[in-house]
Amino acid sequence: MKLTAVLLVPALLAVGLGVVQIHDDVTRANSYADLQRLVRMRGQLRTLLQALQMERTMSVELLSADTAGAVDDPAGLRQQTRSVDSARTAVARTERRSVSLTGVAANRYGDAVGLLARLPALRAQVASDGIGPWTALGDYGTIITGLLDLDRALGSGFISPELTRSATALYGLEEAEEQIHLEHAILLLAAGRSRPAAPALLKALQEADLRLRDSLAAFRAVATPAELSGYRRTVTGPAVSRRAHVVSDALAALSEPAAQENATTSLRVPVDRWNRDSETTGALVDKAADGFLRTMRTTSAGMQDQTSDQAGLASVILFAVLLLALAIGLGIGRHLLRSLTVLRSTALDVAEHRLPAAVENMREGRKADTVVDAVPVHTTEEFGQLARAFDTVHAEAVRLAAEQAALRGDLRDTLVNLSRRSQSLVDRLLRLMEQLERHEEDPEQLASLFTLDHLATRMRRNNENMMILCGGTLVRSSRSAAVDTVLRGAVSEIEHYRRVLVRPGPPADVIGYAAGDLGRLVAELLDNATTFSPPHTQVVVGGAREHDGSLLIEIQDEGIGMSAGELARSNRRVATGTAADTPASRQLGLLVVGRLAARHGITVSLSAQPGVKGLRARVRVPAKLVTAQAPTTRPDQPDTTSEPPAGALPIRRRGGRREPGDTASHPPRRPSAAAATTTAPAPAATGPAPADDDGAPREPAATPSWFAVTTTTEPAPAPPAAGRDAQEPERPAAGVTQAGLPRRVPRTRSAPAGPERSAAGDGTAAGTAGTAGTKAGRAQSFLSSYQSGIRRTQPDQTHNSSETGRKKP
Repeated sequence: MKLTAVLLVPALLAVGLGVVQIHDDVTRANSYADLQRLVRMRGQLRTLLQALQMERTMSVELLSADTAGAVDDPAGLRQQTRSVDSARTAVARTERRSVSLTGVAANRYGDAVGLLARLPALRAQVASDGIGPWTALGDYGTIITGLLDLDRALGSGFISPELTRSATALYGLEEAEEQIHLEHAILLLAAGRSRPAAPALLKALQEADLRLRDSLAAFRAVATPAELSGYRRTVTGPAVSRRAHVVSDALAALSEPAAQENATTSLRVPVDRWNRDSETTGALVDKAADGFLRTMRTTSAGMQDQTSDQAGLASVILFAVLLLALAIGLGIGRHLLRSLTVLRSTALDVAEHRLPAAVENMREGRKADTVVDAVPVHTTEEFGQLARAFDTVHAEAVRLAAEQAALRGDLRDTLVNLSRRSQSLVDRLLRLMEQLERHEEDPEQLASLFTLDHLATRMRRNNENMMILCGGTLVRSSRSAAVDTVLRGAVSEIEHYRRVLVRPGPPADVIGYAAGDLGRLVAELLDNATTFSPPHTQVVVGGAREHDGSLLIEIQDEGIGMSAGELARSNRRVATGTAADTPASRQLGLLVVGRLAARHGITVSLSAQPGVKGLRARVRVPAKLVTAQAPTTRPDQPDTTSEPPAGALPIRRRGGRREPGDTASHPPRRPSAAAATTTAPAPAATGPAPADDDGAPREPAATPSWFAVTTTTEPAPAPPAAGRDAQEPERPAAGVTQAGLPRRVPRTRSAPAGPERSAAGDGTAAGTAGTAGTKAGRAQSFLSSYQSGIRRTQPDQTHNSSETGRKKP
């Protein structure tokens, strides 16, 4: 059956294609025969047009009795009418016997027959002098226009582009010839006794001259350079020039104001010369048109002969090829089928199973077998050579895959090792800065150290990003972290943290193994948002729980945005964590986002809203990664922006590492020596802590004892007046420096605060320049500002049964 199919299907296809080709050739041959008949009909129609144009001229000349050289005996006119009738009969006979007109051509033929039916009545009026020459001119023109429309419709029925072009050029010359004959009759009428008014003559002559120019322009547009050259050689001579001068002089004379005012003005037209020149020019144009008609006849006849020969040749070739194919197929079909079957099955097995399995094993790091089994076709002819070539391609593909896998693995390991080494150096740098910060008491130097601390933390994040891109694993925290803590931790990881506005998040926690990665993910998005937005704008970040329990985090910036193509590519990167091409360095963060999102099933999307500047990033955390917080008194959290004072930077977790959830019970870097008082107790240590007014992330929850607020019913004391001595600080206790500053506990960290004083802070901050000297006084003043700023961000909570108040910062 397979051998039969191999032999029969090509044979049937060849027969089918051959029959279709032969049928097409026969159809074209028949159509070209029809074209020949159409060309013959157009020739007869041209004869009818020329005879009718001559009859019109003679009729106008006869009706103008006093025209010099006018026809005295209408015998010539009667002879011309018989010529018209003879040509009319020939056209009708051709249409009935050999041409089947359809569509527009059939409609135009019916119109032309109806117009020709008016000829007997028009001739009777001319013979009895019962019609004016101007009216007769118009009636003849209507009939001739109908015949020209029929001629144009016949030309549109040609299926050959060459014939269509020639027909269009021929129609242009026929139209030009009609305008020449019309101008001939108009000027004869202008020189006679029954001439119309000068304005009417001028209008008719201008329209005829304009149509003549348009017809010649249409002819030149489709004619070839050789045809144009032949036309110029044919339609030339003194008669052509004199006729053109007479028309120009007549137009000029009729355009003069005197001629327009005097309706009886007659033109001095040399009738005899005008007749000779006009007839000569018309004959020359007709000669050029005859050349196109002969070309059309020759072309259509040649096409018919060619297609007929092609049909016969195709039939012979088809029969011969069919016999030859059957003979050869019977001899080698079985061998061909067997070899192809083996080669096909082996190729499919390699392409669909063996090669993908080997590549997958190499990508996963498993040892793959690089030995390639040969295709079981061992002949030496073409199919055997094809099998050996396929074996070579298969082996080369496996070898290249192995080399690429090894190269990627080595490069990945190298980058991971470099990242770990760099991370180790950054950790040592952070520990060294902690030691420097621990012993530094100069506020300005301490602020510089904080700046370096934040820069080193960003360097750590870059190292972690490199390990993520290389497929490395990071140390994961086992403790859950509040959503607010995750967001503020993410803000503290970026350079332009001062511009970030953190909206209060929902009372929910992110489970430990995903909290760190979520913070890195949000940090990358915030970094992009702040980098590609104007420095005077804010970036807003906030989170909310969805109905299905998932967490939705939105980031909105006012940056330059992206084009539609860039936005689509960026969404593919954050959705898959991969890129078809190597992205720009500024877009590597999106790959990190994609890798982290794919690791935990997080959905990230970027979108642009019509009429809104910037982009909006949406991070949807699955419900399985989000848990509700334990019931507790959760303080109100005002919106926070990052505008910390000079020297104030986001906090870093212990050991220089930022991990959400590790923020409870770490004292600040430099507390004030005096305890502050306020009108409400400090919030519980279990809830997430609010940010400063400037938006700098800080440690939530537990507030150190030296920043703690105490409940009192007395208002805070008013700040001292100008020039008044500040209160003397208390005596330093254990763990406090001689300057009145608490000693910093190693490897603990607290968030910086803003320098502005609130109403409560101005009255409670202790700032003295006592015996500790000017330097200690500056340190006390600076860290008192820290204490004041943090106290302003702590919510004012009362636990009495009457009300709960909120203290606005």
